[in-house]
Amino acid sequence: MRIKIFILALFFGHIGIAQDGYYGRPSSYPPNEFKTNTAYNFDYKMTGIMTKGSDRIPLTIYINSADGSIGVKDDDMAFMLARSVESRGEKFNFAVIIPDKGTRIYATMNDPEGGHKNVCVTSERSLSAPALQLEFAQAETFHRFMQNATKTPGGNHPVFGQQTLYTGEMNGKTFKVTISKKSAPVKITPAHIGFLCGIFADDNQRKNRYITKFVTPDGVTVEMERFSPTNFIWSASGYEEIMPPSTYNVESITDNQDRLKEIGENMARITRNMDYSNPDAIEMSSLKMMIETQRFNAIKSGHPERQISEANAGSLINRKARIIDKRKECKRLEEMGDKIGKATCRRQLRQMESEYKELYNRYFRH
Repeated sequence: MRIKIFILALFFGHIGIAQDGYYGRPSSYPPNEFKTNTAYNFDYKMTGIMTKGSDRIPLTIYINSADGSIGVKDDDMAFMLARSVESRGEKFNFAVIIPDKGTRIYATMNDPEGGHKNVCVTSERSLSAPALQLEFAQAETFHRFMQNATKTPGGNHPVFGQQTLYTGEMNGKTFKVTISKKSAPVKITPAHIGFLCGIFADDNQRKNRYITKFVTPDGVTVEMERFSPTNFIWSASGYEEIMPPSTYNVESITDNQDRLKEIGENMARITRNMDYSNPDAIEMSSLKMMIETQRFNAIKSGHPERQISEANAGSLINRKARIIDKRKECKRLEEMGDKIGKATCRRQLRQMESEYKELYNRYFRH
C-alpha cells in the first residue's frame, strides 16, 4: 500500500509539473545569431532601476527567452544615462550581449575620409554584469546558494506579490537576492534570463520564478519593476565590422604574447573600475580603453611599432581631464550668471578641444 501511495504521489507530482507548462519547458522563440549583419529578436522586456550610491539609473532591457541574450537600443540607453547617445556626429545605435558568445556594439561613426558609416565592434567576452549573471545561474551554483542562504521575508512587490529575501555567499562574497513566491508563466531555455533580476528555473520548487531585486557585493543594486511580453526586432543590416579577424598578423601575435597579455590585463582593469554612474568617468575610461585597443590592433595587424607611446597616451589623458574640468568651470560660471567669464571660458574650452582633437586624430583616425 505504501508503495502504491508513493507511486501515485510521484505520478500526480509529474502531472502537476506538466500542467504548469513552464518549468522544464524550453522557449519556442527563435534564438539570436551571433553575426554582424542580422536581425535581433526579443520576446520580453525588463524595466527597473539600477542603484549605485546616490545614483539611480532607469533600465530598459530587451530579452530573448531562448538564449538569454539582452539588447539595449539608442533611446533607452539615452534615458538610462540621462544624456544624448550622439556626440559630434557619432552615435550609439544598439548593443547586444549573447551569453557564452560575446558582445556586439553597433554605432554610426564619423570617418574623416569616408564620412559617416555604420560599424560594429565585437568583443568575445560578455560585460561584467551578464558575466556575473552567467556564473550565478549555473545550476549547481544557484542550487547551493538557495540551499545555504538565510531566508527572511522580502515584503510585497506591487507587481510580483509576496517575496523572500535570500542572503548567502558565492565564491566567498555575500549576495542578497529577493525572489517572488509566485510562479513566472514564462518558458525559458537558459537557467536564468534578464539582467541580474529576471526569471530563473528553481529546481528546488520545480517552477520558474521572478528575481525582483539583486544586490551585488560591491553595492550595486538592480530592482525589477516589470517583466512583460514584447515583440521587438532590431535590424543590423549594413554594418561593417571593425578589425575583422582576417586582417590579423599571426607572426606579430606570436612575437608579442607578453605585450598582448599586458594589454588584456589593462582592459580588464579599466572595465572593472569603470563607474557607470558618472558620465565624466565613463568618458575618461572610454579613452583609456581606446588607447589599449589601439595598441592591441597595432600588434594584431602586424605593426607593433605603431602602438601609442606611454608619453603620448599620458598627454591625451591629461588633456581630456583638463577639458572635463574646463567644462565644469564653464558651467559654474554660467550658473553664477557671469557672462564675460563664461564667454572667456568657452573660448578656452574650444581651443583645448581643438588641440585635443588634433592629437586624437593622429592615433585614432585610421
